[in-house]
Amino acid sequence: MDDSSQRKFLPILDICSLFLFLGCTCFGGMWAAMDRLHKELVERRGLLTADDQKSLMLAAAIIPAPKFLAFAAMIGYRIGGATGAIASSVCILIPGAGLVLVACAISILAADNPLLMSIQHFVGLGVVGLLGGNALSIFFGANRDKSSFLVGFFISLGIPVFVVFFDGSLIVAACIAMLAGSIFVHDTPPTDKHRAR
Repeated sequence: MDDSSQRKFLPILDICSLFLFLGCTCFGGMWAAMDRLHKELVERRGLLTADDQKSLMLAAAIIPAPKFLAFAAMIGYRIGGATGAIASSVCILIPGAGLVLVACAISILAADNPLLMSIQHFVGLGVVGLLGGNALSIFFGANRDKSSFLVGFFISLGIPVFVVFFDGSLIVAACIAMLAGSIFVHDTPPTDKHRAR
């Protein structure tokens, strides 16, 4: 069966409202918002399969563009063609761009305010926590065996060690990690006991 026959196509206004909504509710970048994107695009709306989402996220990470923008454009293209790609790209930027403009105005008006410095500190910690929580969700939420978990854990630790302590290239570390992960990290196959449920 042709893959295009299974795709859902949306009117341009629905694409705009979807990506305005995603732009308002997904924080911390594409990887931090992975669970939120899965719930909205795969479970709730059925626009993508889980494998489609993973493939598009990996492709967006490779494209030399902001990852979330590339991801939005690829989904927009799948559900609305070239017009959908443009609409999804513009609409996902509007909420963030508006917040950046407000933040710029506030930071100029209150540059030396200690309250603003405290807010910046805690927002930074919140983003780190969001990314860390998403990583833990991927490790523990997936159906992984213990050896795959350990390999994934050491791969995850290896990237910052290689980049920080050995002054290595982040893109080289990420490519090696993706290759190693695809070879060594596997889902635990369901047992007959789980199938019966």
